Amino acid sequence: MDSMPEIKKVGTVMVVDDDPHILNIVSLLLQENSYETIPCRSGAAALEKLQHSDVDVVLTDIKMPNGFSGIDLLDQIHARYPELPVILMTAFADLETAIDAIKKGAFDFLTKPYKKEQLIYAIEKAIKYRVLTEMERDYRKILEEFNLEIETLISERTMNLMALTVADKVRNPATVIGGLCRHMMERTDVPAEFEGYLKDIVEETGKLEKIVTDFNGLLKTRESLFTYENLNEVVRGVISVIETELDRKLIALVLRLSEQPLKINMQRNLLRIAIFHLIRNAMEATRKGEMISINTSDENGMAVLRISDTGCGIAAELLDKIFDPFLSTKQHSFGIGLPLVKQIVTEHLGEISVESDLGKGTTFSLRFPLRWKQDTAV
Repeated sequence: MDSMPEIKKVGTVMVVDDDPHILNIVSLLLQENSYETIPCRSGAAALEKLQHSDVDVVLTDIKMPNGFSGIDLLDQIHARYPELPVILMTAFADLETAIDAIKKGAFDFLTKPYKKEQLIYAIEKAIKYRVLTEMERDYRKILEEFNLEIETLISERTMNLMALTVADKVRNPATVIGGLCRHMMERTDVPAEFEGYLKDIVEETGKLEKIVTDFNGLLKTRESLFTYENLNEVVRGVISVIETELDRKLIALVLRLSEQPLKINMQRNLLRIAIFHLIRNAMEATRKGEMISINTSDENGMAVLRISDTGCGIAAELLDKIFDPFLSTKQHSFGIGLPLVKQIVTEHLGEISVESDLGKGTTFSLRFPLRWKQDTAV
């Protein structure tokens, strides 16, 4: 005999009411609509079960005995689980109390007697709110991680550049001084006493040059190692981060990834930052109801990634300048994002190009060699 198909649960509701008859009716009604329920006869029992249960929304009566009302439960839940929505059930006489509870953070309230449709609608709203709140929190966390990676990258690159600049400033005069001293030592009219001083100077400048050389070598060894990974997986990872915002902005996403893996040597975090920047730029340029398309392909031994939008486009006079640092106009402000993207692509031996029609959209194309080896001899 075939087993009955499993009904997919759409959420878990904790129902709190001291009246067992009402508790039973409400729980059965919710279960008939594919909700899991956790019935509780008191606020204290609800708090106890919340410690061990994954709950999407709490539905509680206001009037309960033992000095623990629904309002008290609301306060306790918000203190411990601030993002958990609480819906209050109340008689008409308690309407003023319910309104005060809304001001204290209750998600909604239902006046008794209420219709089945009202209850289900209130629960659906609360669960959607809960899901969106969690998605927003996770999205914000990921964005903070991205921003931290970008700040760290820029900071490291800036410090390395400053360090190399200082090193060159030390090496150049040391080389000149050492060269002049060696030239003077070749003369026959240099007193023996001064010749000893010149030897000391040459020796010390040699130490300075060695320090600079060792320092440059240390900076090179700090560079992240490339790994051989699938470009498609990196793209999927970035999309998992931004798909919530795409849905919220009602922007359609068309994703066409190559059937075969596109393995390239990459610094995964750096490449992820570059792709993330380009997709975010496309989202900012695209209006509600429009579309972004992302596709990858193998073209003549190159892994190609194209990110296209149907947004406002870029003026022709700006296309040759968008990778310049700090380019900014009243209509566009590209800042450090696109220059950083180009630098990352170049470090992967890749190329980046852009095509755009004003008012019709923009396409960024990234091309990477499918087979190349990192030079480890440097």
